[in-house]
Amino acid sequence: MYKLVVCDLDGTLLNPEHRLGDYTLSVLARLRERDVDLMLASGRHFQDIRTYANQLGGHGCLISSNGAAVHDRESRLVDCWSLDPACARALITNPAWADVHTNIYRTTDWLVARPEPYLLSYHQDSGFSYRIVDLATIDGTNVLKVFFFGDHERLLEIEQSVLDRFGDRVTTTFSLPVTLEIMALGVSKGAALAGVAQRLGIGLAQILAFGDGMNDLEMLTQVGTGIVMENADPRLKQALPGLQVIGNNTDESVAHHLERLFLAG
Repeated sequence: MYKLVVCDLDGTLLNPEHRLGDYTLSVLARLRERDVDLMLASGRHFQDIRTYANQLGGHGCLISSNGAAVHDRESRLVDCWSLDPACARALITNPAWADVHTNIYRTTDWLVARPEPYLLSYHQDSGFSYRIVDLATIDGTNVLKVFFFGDHERLLEIEQSVLDRFGDRVTTTFSLPVTLEIMALGVSKGAALAGVAQRLGIGLAQILAFGDGMNDLEMLTQVGTGIVMENADPRLKQALPGLQVIGNNTDESVAHHLERLFLAG
């Protein structure tokens, strides 16, 4: 039997309103009674993720910012991989990318240059919000990730420019087709999970993981069982043709799958 269940949030465990459904809360409460450990791994900021963890009755380790930060069950930061400050500054001040929305996750906050109300719809439960600042004043330290929000084709162009200039210092991925995420080289949910598993004394083969975005790719490929959502990014499905595909997040399919696996009978 699996010793750890790891789950992405948006498009996976959360419903389309970015909330935990009642059925999901019920199933996960029953799993907790049976000592089934659940870990959340998301591109979201830690300040945001822990709101959902608290709704689930507490948490173990939490992987946030696509693996750039790991917090323990006491909410202490135990692992952190920040972007090189000079690289971060170049990413957030490039005038050629003014047509997309620039976002900065630091260890304690979220910074933007201008409002983008659509992004706040993802955080209605937690109340986590950005702070509007002049990005030219940011020195680039303690930046966990920079992400750009905009048209997918435009983001692909920016990704190529970033890799051409900083490919030896950054990792890029997409949590959604409209969000290009940039972290320090080697950062991913999968890399963070490997470190957590080692500290917990759990083999990766003993882990079950669920995801739907390209930022879940490394995590899903290295665990014992990786499961892809029906509503997943088509590129993820194409990259992982051998993995099981279950239903979509609208139907709370992760909870249904976990109930069948751990609670049936």
